[in-house]
Amino acid sequence: MEGCAAVSTDAENSAASEQAAAASASDVEYASFEEVAATFDESALDLGYSKRDLDASHDASSATVITLSGDSASVQGAGAQASAAGAVISSAGTYIVSGELTDGQLLVDAGDDDKVQLVLAGATIHNEDAPAIYVRNADKCFVTLDAGTENNLSDGSSYALESDSDEPYATLFSRCDLTLNGSGTLNVTSAYRHAVCSKDDLVVVSGTYNISAVEDGLRGRDSVKVRDGVFTIQAGGDGIKSNKDDDPTKGFVSIDGGAFDIQAGDDAVQGKTLIRLAGGSLTVAANDDAFHSDLEMHLLGASIEASAGDDAFHAETKLTVDGGIVNVASCNEGYEAEKVYVNGGDTHIVASDDGVNASAADLSDDADADTVSSTLPNGGTPGAPGKGGGAATPDAGGQAPAGAQQSGQAPDAAAQQDGQAPGAAGVQQGGQAPDAAGAQQGGSAPEPPVGDNAGGAGGATDPRQQGGDPAAGGGVGQADNSCLIQINGGYLVVDSVGDAIDSNDNVEVTGGVLLVSGPTSDGDGAFDYDGSATISGGTVLMVGSTGMAQSFTGGTQAFAMTSASGEAGQSVCVVDGSGNVVASFTATKRFGMVLTSSPAFAEGGEYTLVIGGEIANANADGYTDSGAVSGGSETAITASCAASAGMGSAGGPGAAGGK
Repeated sequence: MEGCAAVSTDAENSAASEQAAAASASDVEYASFEEVAATFDESALDLGYSKRDLDASHDASSATVITLSGDSASVQGAGAQASAAGAVISSAGTYIVSGELTDGQLLVDAGDDDKVQLVLAGATIHNEDAPAIYVRNADKCFVTLDAGTENNLSDGSSYALESDSDEPYATLFSRCDLTLNGSGTLNVTSAYRHAVCSKDDLVVVSGTYNISAVEDGLRGRDSVKVRDGVFTIQAGGDGIKSNKDDDPTKGFVSIDGGAFDIQAGDDAVQGKTLIRLAGGSLTVAANDDAFHSDLEMHLLGASIEASAGDDAFHAETKLTVDGGIVNVASCNEGYEAEKVYVNGGDTHIVASDDGVNASAADLSDDADADTVSSTLPNGGTPGAPGKGGGAATPDAGGQAPAGAQQSGQAPDAAAQQDGQAPGAAGVQQGGQAPDAAGAQQGGSAPEPPVGDNAGGAGGATDPRQQGGDPAAGGGVGQADNSCLIQINGGYLVVDSVGDAIDSNDNVEVTGGVLLVSGPTSDGDGAFDYDGSATISGGTVLMVGSTGMAQSFTGGTQAFAMTSASGEAGQSVCVVDGSGNVVASFTATKRFGMVLTSSPAFAEGGEYTLVIGGEIANANADGYTDSGAVSGGSETAITASCAASAGMGSAGGPGAAGGK
């Protein structure tokens, strides 16, 4: 997989990649998005930047100068003419634009092979009924933000559309490939629909952008690629979006760098085929998903702070985490896809339902219908004009919509009654058993089952395993053999109100560190799967409720599960026969069971579980795999590579929570 985007060596993207992409798009007709999905291959995408994309320089001595003044414009040089609406550019070249146009437009209407560079050098353009800048025709348009300048684009709330069309529909609207570069600042306020939109590829190389839009902030139909820049985006729809659905080489969002602050009424970032997060720093808050792809998602190296009204990272078919730092302060579900692969990275998830969920993909056209919100997560209003045409100022005292909590927000009082982690919503969502809320009101853990009532091979008490009444938390679980959670590396910490690790078929752990504070309700479990769960490497330490407790079904690395009660804030530690710490962490809520495995475990080995001790050299999560512990209550455990009856058994496949 590509860790950083390549730079083409010629003036534009390499001819070979362009021809390959064109051939794949033109030679094959796709009757449905399912057919697109079947042929999608991330390695076939053009993720690079051309030499000219990266070159923000211009020759002022040979450029045409366009000066805006009130309701008119003057032109010095060839290739452009003043018009009743502002100015029209009709041929290839470089055009330096400055001044203010109070109600007019800069129109690019050049030849099919023409490349046009617009250098915004202190330009302010407002158009009451159309785009401020409209690239109607060209081969490619480069908008360069001149160093040290601030530029402003804005529009009115209704457009005079072209005949028999819904176009144009953005304050900066391009029918051709559009590249934004330079080191200046661009403020875009869209009162009609989108802020910046290309019907082909949208590439952002550098610059500072303050964007407020009634609908989407940055939108490229074929793709959106960001190499660097500083972005503040408030969008009533999606913050960043690509939506082409009939070509497996298009419809993606790729972010290699930049600093982002996104607040979205729908998804913060949405891609049709792929979202690729390879670098940069993103702080996002969304009323729906923070990141949503209708096919795949790939995390390689970005630093992400996210809060979401629904899922934090949702990919329909495959979600791969190879690197990066992810901190999800609040969400419904954290990582969700049909197949979830965690190979690296540092992830913390606080979820009001499942932490990591594998459920069957939905590739129907209405799987993720667009929505537009008039209230952003921080209470601001998208599209409201800001000072100098910039981004809207959040309304003072605004309230976040239900289900969307802000990062750092104090948890609801009801959610704290038994040490529930901050950020988890007070109202529980997504198929939770009806008695779950009541189960969390008490200050002590429920009495753990033992012997034949443990929910294991000796006799399951979970009504979902016995064909119980679905209204009582029942419904017989059925595995979907397409679903998989595979943890091969990385550092993953999950705090969930629902199931922490939930697969509608299999779970495989081969490496990494997995730390879980699972649910307190007996209608959910720290570990939930419908097929099998195996372990062959890595460190696992899970705590949660007992009613649906499941262990591993087997593997090549020994594991142990036992009844053990503790409270929020207490350490959970496993030590070997010499008193050395094998694994530890700090629970964020009360619990009645512990499931653990470590590369240090031997088949049949005897270990000690210590609750509430003082652990030396632990990190902020209370984790270490070395050192010593003092104090605390002790429980003897035996590790094995096979599930055993009673509390240490697999618990039997339960009904995974699903979507």
